[in-house]
Amino acid sequence: MRRRAVLTGGAGFVGSHLAEQLLAHGIDVVCVDNFVTGAAENVAHLQSHEGFQLIEADVSDYISIPGPVDYVLHFASPASPVDYAELPIQTMKVGSLGTLRTLGLAKQKGARYLLASTSETYGDPLVHPQTESYWGNVNPVGPRSCYDEAKRFAEALTTSYRTKHGVNTAIMRIFNTYGPRMRPNDGRVIPNFINQALSGSSITVQGDGSQTRSLCHVDDLVEGALRLLFSDLSGPVNIGNPHEMTILELANLVRDLAGSDSRIVFVDRAKDDPSQRQPDITVARTELDWEPKVDIRAGLSDAIAWFRDGHDQASHGGSSGTVGRQAGQPYRHKVAVIGTGYVGAVTSTCLASLGHDVCGFDTDSARAGQLNNGQAPFHEPGLPELLKSTLATGRLRFTDNPCEALPDADFVFLCVGTPPGPDGSPDLTQLESAIQSVAPHLRAEAVIVNKSTVPVGSGNWTRAMLEDALEGNRDLAFHVVSNPEFLREGSAIDDFLYPDRIVLGGADVDVSRVAELYRPVLQQTFAGGRRKVRPALITTGLASAEMIKYAANAFLATKISFANEMAQMCELFGADVRQVLPAIGADHRVGGAFLNSGVGWGGSCFGKDVAALIATGQEYGYTPSMLQATVDINKAQRASVVRKLQRELHMLKGRRIGILGLTFKPGTDDLRDAPALDIARRLLAAGAKVSAFDPVVKVLPEDLSAVRLMRDAYDAADRADAVVVTTEWPEFRLIDPAGLRRVMRGNLVVDGRNFLSEANFSESGLRLIGFGW
Repeated sequence: MRRRAVLTGGAGFVGSHLAEQLLAHGIDVVCVDNFVTGAAENVAHLQSHEGFQLIEADVSDYISIPGPVDYVLHFASPASPVDYAELPIQTMKVGSLGTLRTLGLAKQKGARYLLASTSETYGDPLVHPQTESYWGNVNPVGPRSCYDEAKRFAEALTTSYRTKHGVNTAIMRIFNTYGPRMRPNDGRVIPNFINQALSGSSITVQGDGSQTRSLCHVDDLVEGALRLLFSDLSGPVNIGNPHEMTILELANLVRDLAGSDSRIVFVDRAKDDPSQRQPDITVARTELDWEPKVDIRAGLSDAIAWFRDGHDQASHGGSSGTVGRQAGQPYRHKVAVIGTGYVGAVTSTCLASLGHDVCGFDTDSARAGQLNNGQAPFHEPGLPELLKSTLATGRLRFTDNPCEALPDADFVFLCVGTPPGPDGSPDLTQLESAIQSVAPHLRAEAVIVNKSTVPVGSGNWTRAMLEDALEGNRDLAFHVVSNPEFLREGSAIDDFLYPDRIVLGGADVDVSRVAELYRPVLQQTFAGGRRKVRPALITTGLASAEMIKYAANAFLATKISFANEMAQMCELFGADVRQVLPAIGADHRVGGAFLNSGVGWGGSCFGKDVAALIATGQEYGYTPSMLQATVDINKAQRASVVRKLQRELHMLKGRRIGILGLTFKPGTDDLRDAPALDIARRLLAAGAKVSAFDPVVKVLPEDLSAVRLMRDAYDAADRADAVVVTTEWPEFRLIDPAGLRRVMRGNLVVDGRNFLSEANFSESGLRLIGFGW
């Protein structure tokens, strides 16, 4: 019977090489990885091997492997300063709980257990070179402590399982290792130096470069690991290269081998950076007959060649044969974005921040100029800062001249408005105009990416429009892909860079090209990428991608309307919706997001998209009655605010009502379909005097000129008979109820978002009422 190994962290840099060699030794491999720092692409070439199995799982949780297991190798862990600085808790958990789970598996199966520990257990050593008997000099509360102490704990736990439970364990202490499949942005010295040398940028050496490292090629390390695994040694055993060199010597060597003219610059040294690192490998030499064989120059040349060939990108998503990217050149494409409204401005800025060359086009020259000056034309947290920093790189610019934006663009994003018409169907006038302006300037094989929210079937309509516009140039080929946006106002930057999913619809080859643009997002390899974020890439046909956008928003709107329906019934039955909805949302099949009662939804998306879906269905003779109910319930919630005020105040004519919050949600200055404005109109029509405050809104529509905009919440509540909170701005939670009561004439506060603390109001003399309780 073939032997079988369970390898945690098997899709990582070292783990993937180890998996290859285990299979070469005739050992089946169950590779377990949660892809926080590993990547499925590292072991993609092993997937066809009959003895290989890849399981996505976190070994900090309980793991169960059916069938016999002969070896358990625990190699899972973030392993670079960048990783464990960003993921300290996960690092501690995989070193503690992950070690506990894998030791338990080895005990259950009677398997030989190999722990991948580290030279970091020696800390900044006071003994040189380091022998296995040295206890180390580790700072337990320093920036590296989560990694150092996790490994020290793992060694202690492994030793305890050996002595207490008789588990056949071994501990190897890995010293600095390098080679193919290292992540380009993992923060370790070898990838840093190689990337800097190949790009021609300055090679950054920490301190004066006199600190030393001992570098072992991954092939040598794997050989040492297998010899220890197949031995009866318990360890710990140092596995590393005793050849010591300074960081400055390493920088010069990498520069020379890469044929680079990069200059070397010195930067501040990281805290607790070890001054010396050199293994004493006497035990490995005498007990395992092992020592490294790969010369440092040959090994570094191997690693440099791998990075130069562009495999650093291939190991984190997609094939190595990337379109539009030459070996060794930066991952970069030329992009034009048509329309610089909310979606267009965010898309332009974020794509350029990922390293692409982006030109945003807008017929409004004033807006293009405003953006070129680093001024965001609307309120969106984080956008002004990202806009300015990205403009400074030279990769981002805006223009009102299509001749400047389009002729060299490989990708053209359509990001124009599609407002609702009188019957609810989208008005495609702006999109039609954009297509007409794009057509004369398209380059051959350009991909038209439609991010505008359009009716199902618009991809074909876009293609037909372009074909008509290009009647005089039938030989010019182009491609159409649907890429619906899921940006939430107030968190658009995060939504673009750290999304749940990216949806692309179209022909497979066209979708693959657009996916390349998003590769840094999909694999989180850009500066600031989050290893724990793994966005899903969903590829569909054109019509399905267009439908996904509408269906997603319709579902979220329906979820809110459902919550409000339950709130109405709770008020009738004497139940408390604040207790009911969280209990419903605790079911993982439901989830708590958007399960909130109050004055209902608003904004530019939900109402427009639900109306468009209803209108499109009616074109085909079908009326979606549930979606119509979603809209009707939402409208009723706004009217219910007025009814609550009428019930409590009886007559609204001549009453003073203060409204807190005017935007449809916090974090934006968008007033489109805001519930507060509808409520204000109803109050004015009933003869009430309305004052209002919003943290960002300074101007209201002309039809609301009778509403007095005040400088703060207390001014808005001055002499008010009642106050209505319609937007859940965080600062409204900080309102002093006693202070509010002092300026009000009445004592009624209507919480239109069910987000204020009832306890804070109970002693102030104010009566707080909400929705569903």
